[in-house]
Amino acid sequence: MSYLRLFHDVIDSSLCSSCGACVAACPQDVLTISVDDPLPRLQAGADDQCGSCSICTAVCPGQVTGVAESEQRIFGRRRDQSERWGGIVRAVYTARAADSGVLAAASAGGAVTSLLVSALHRGAIDAALVIGRDPERPWVPVPRLAATAAEIIECAQATYCITPNLQMLRDAPYERIAVVGVPCQIEAVQKMRNVGEQAVPAVGKVAFTIELACASSTSRAGTEHLIENRLRLPLADVTRMRYRAGDYPGEFTVWDRDGDQHRLPFHELVTEFKNFKTFRCQACPDWWSGLADISVSDGDPNIFRTSRDGVQVPKASLLVTRTELGDEFVRRAVDAGDVVVRPGTFRPEESLGLQRKRNRYLACRRSYPGPLPTGPTDLEESTDRVLGDHEVIEAMSGGAAA
Repeated sequence: MSYLRLFHDVIDSSLCSSCGACVAACPQDVLTISVDDPLPRLQAGADDQCGSCSICTAVCPGQVTGVAESEQRIFGRRRDQSERWGGIVRAVYTARAADSGVLAAASAGGAVTSLLVSALHRGAIDAALVIGRDPERPWVPVPRLAATAAEIIECAQATYCITPNLQMLRDAPYERIAVVGVPCQIEAVQKMRNVGEQAVPAVGKVAFTIELACASSTSRAGTEHLIENRLRLPLADVTRMRYRAGDYPGEFTVWDRDGDQHRLPFHELVTEFKNFKTFRCQACPDWWSGLADISVSDGDPNIFRTSRDGVQVPKASLLVTRTELGDEFVRRAVDAGDVVVRPGTFRPEESLGLQRKRNRYLACRRSYPGPLPTGPTDLEESTDRVLGDHEVIEAMSGGAAA
């Protein structure tokens, strides 16, 4: 029974990334997942419907990320050791939204939002799978299929919280969807493609993929902790929330019923969230999976330091194209005047988020005796010198995260 294997190998081993791919792919439609219960569950009375089916485990990125197989299919080769943390790259840009409204709404340069809106306007996509906010509980992130420019722009903010989203593909009433996701979610989409559209019809709706760099997500308890314990605000009083509102790099901002704003500097969010990571995020081997058409991160490689020191940095996105389709989407958006780009560089050794991810993963490989998510290459790094998260921040930021 496939779900029992999924439960034993992934869920019970704390390796579920809560991506929702298993729900989208289940041919019997007997799995459920939600923002309030972000682990896949077998519906009551469905024990005998799995049979010999193995689709849910085949598409799951929790333990077997499938990066090597996906790279072979997408690029015709696997990455080499020099590409370990950046993946296979076609072009690197520094990007910025041309529209001032998009730029103001975005956490960084607004590249993702601009690309999506541009693609929607020219008919390349029908909708974008993004993350919005629960209207009744604004601190709760929810997956959204945004089918208008206004809806896409409304969701133009980073979300530092685990949010199952891929289950939305199953019943989506659109034929061409752009999926925006973090590495584990993009890996799941590619594993669905590896299995094939005949076995997983939902993946046929994915027209384009954009990957967000991820040092690690947090549980919803981390956001609730910031609101209740740091800002001293009851959750019932929250009417709006943004993780990075205002001038770059932004502040964690909550609006109450009187319209008053309650803020925390972004660097304090980074510090507080360290206590709310799942094991799967701590053991994740990928800052980028390198499997999306386009990968994106902040243009600033050390947002923590920028926030802590109060440095003025212009909003910008680092944008990496990996496929011909990715190149085309950037070119068409630039030609339409939606995005402004210039040649950029990506140096893994300068990225605080990437180095935090790298050291956490190496620490898990060195100390954890159980199964871990598979890395993108067999040529893994030595674990002789591994820094703790606090040490990485201190070493790269010129001062510790208190």
